[in-house]
Order: sequence, then C-alpha cells, then structure tokens
Amino acid sequence: MSKKLEANGLWESSRMMLPQHKERIIQHRTQVHYLTKPLIHEDEWEIITQNIDMSLNYTLQATFAIFTESGNRYIHGIVTSVSTFGKKIKIEMENGFEWVDFDQLVAVKLEEGGV
Repeated sequence: MSKKLEANGLWESSRMMLPQHKERIIQHRTQVHYLTKPLIHEDEWEIITQNIDMSLNYTLQATFAIFTESGNRYIHGIVTSVSTFGKKIKIEMENGFEWVDFDQLVAVKLEEGGV
C-alpha cells in the first residue's frame, strides 16, 4: 500500500505543508478540551421533572438544555411522551420530534408560567 495512506503520510508527503502548519495542527489537537457533565442537585432534578410534567400535561412550550461534550445544546418544543422504562422523553418541535435521554438533560425552562 502507498506510504501516503498510512498514519500521517498524507500530511507529511504534501508539498504545501509548511512546518508552521504542522505545528499549528498539533497545537490545536492538544488544546481541544471536552466538557464534563455537571452534577445536578436533587432540587434541580425536582424542578426539571416538574417542568417536564407541566409541558406534557398542559402542552406548554419549554426549552431543554441537553449536555454534549462540546457544550450544551438547546431544543425548544413540547413534551409529548415520557418513557420511564427507557428513561427518555419525546420532544415535539416545529420540524419534527426528538427522543432525549434523561441523563443528558441539564435544565428545562418553561416559556410561560411554571418554575
């Protein structure tokens, strides 16, 4: 097999690769830091579950903060289903729906009323 296709051969065999470019790529790889999921207190879990119940029962619009390693992702929608067995909630949005794990939730805020 060609040496270019092995390991870092494509970069090292490139004539356009300056030492500064290679140094910057290595520096960028070492600087990438991934976030860890914050620990959520029992009181905050109570507020999250209360807001999920209110969104489900009264069809209230809510904003869901979902943890990802690169930063929180926000979804706006209404809870249409709760699966306690699978520990997931179904959020209906303008462009469809999404199943979200309870473990990935960081916060749930109702758009109007609620806690």
